[in-house]
Amino acid sequence: MLLRISSVLLTVLFFSGCSDKNKSSNHLVKVGDSILTEENLDKALKEFRNQSKLREEFINEWIEKEILYKEALEQGLLDNEEFKWIMENSKKELAAAFLINKYLDENRYEPAINELKEFYDKYKHDLIFTEDYYKMNTAYFNNFETAVKFRKLLIESDWKKTLNSFRGDEAIINVNSELLIPAHKFESASLSKVVTNLLPHEVSIVLQEEPSKFMIVQLIEKFDKGTLPQYEMITDIVKDRFMLLKNKELVREFLNQLIEDNNIDIKRYRE
Repeated sequence: MLLRISSVLLTVLFFSGCSDKNKSSNHLVKVGDSILTEENLDKALKEFRNQSKLREEFINEWIEKEILYKEALEQGLLDNEEFKWIMENSKKELAAAFLINKYLDENRYEPAINELKEFYDKYKHDLIFTEDYYKMNTAYFNNFETAVKFRKLLIESDWKKTLNSFRGDEAIINVNSELLIPAHKFESASLSKVVTNLLPHEVSIVLQEEPSKFMIVQLIEKFDKGTLPQYEMITDIVKDRFMLLKNKELVREFLNQLIEDNNIDIKRYRE
């Protein structure tokens, strides 16, 4: 079972690292000789696998990982034959993934609108919603007072006019217009409860999901499970699915070209 560090220990580790005389201003935490910097953290949180993590959650996990790694070194586990085999295999998989990403970046394919529409027409029955979807506007604020003013104007006016009225306001952290998301992707259970009880065009109360982060949601429309969405509703989903298949096709062509160019002899043996 993964080591669980108490909040007290985490606090001690954090501030002991911060008290280091040689600490740079961008150092967040230090475990032994390993240092997590502000730049490391920002880069890590931008990675897809970490996007849903909160800052403090990632820091805590980083500390745990460093402590466990150092203990593994002490016990000589990195010299274990099974570990070496897994590392070698992982290195090949990682190198292959980097090469494929490099090839796709250098040969980026941008589908034409007619290609996407043809794809939609061909596969639209596979795009039927398998759960409830919600189309909504969302706005995030760093103070409660601005969120209240925004909500009041939105109720009296409409989304575009309200956005224009608050354009350039530094209290607005983020805005999403006509966001379409499935029910399982709500940020929290409390947000799900609020949105699923809104009527079309109704505005939520000011929600506080995190400290100093306030949110307002306006439901535009709900689409029940089993709905066949129009192409215009799901252009991003259609493009994502199209590119998934297209990239597989491009990678297959790339592999075939490598085999041909390098005259690679592939033999398959039967047992």
